[in-house]
Amino acid sequence: MRTMMYASFLLMCCFAISEQSCWCGSKSTQRNVCNSHIVVEAKIESYSENAYDRNYQISAKKFYKGKEEWYDKLADKTTLVTPKDFSVCGPVDLKVGFSYILTVYVTRGKMHNTHCDLQVEASKATNTLLEGLDGKYLKNCDCKIPHEMDEPQVFRSPNLCEHFHCGNRDILCARDVNGHCNWQPC
Repeated sequence: MRTMMYASFLLMCCFAISEQSCWCGSKSTQRNVCNSHIVVEAKIESYSENAYDRNYQISAKKFYKGKEEWYDKLADKTTLVTPKDFSVCGPVDLKVGFSYILTVYVTRGKMHNTHCDLQVEASKATNTLLEGLDGKYLKNCDCKIPHEMDEPQVFRSPNLCEHFHCGNRDILCARDVNGHCNWQPC
């Protein structure tokens, strides 16, 4: 009986900790772009805060994904909600007056971005990132990118980029001339 109570207590603690913590899956820009609702270059105009969030007022400059499907349907097209607390994947610190390339999720009619998402100062965007945003990432979303914690693949899958890391989160997983997904040169 005591062992069962102890196990139940441990399970509840693990659940509570997991609910209170933030875990980012992949650090791959391509995965962020493919999984987000909107990818936009936006200028940060101002911000306000409440107890939980920092609400950035933005002006969209260029869309890479999701304008018609998501952005145009929003009632509030100028507020980007970001968390302030680390336990919910914050904080996101964007500088007023600067433009950023952002991956955005729409939840309950509002745009959201966390520190797991993309926030790249537009003037510092790499050529690889810009080429990916110009269509290469979205064209190759069917190429699977393993999570950093995944076991290495024993077999070669035509839809999976094998584990490879060159220190650049903007690298592209794309189909080669044989139709296999491979990491493109860094």
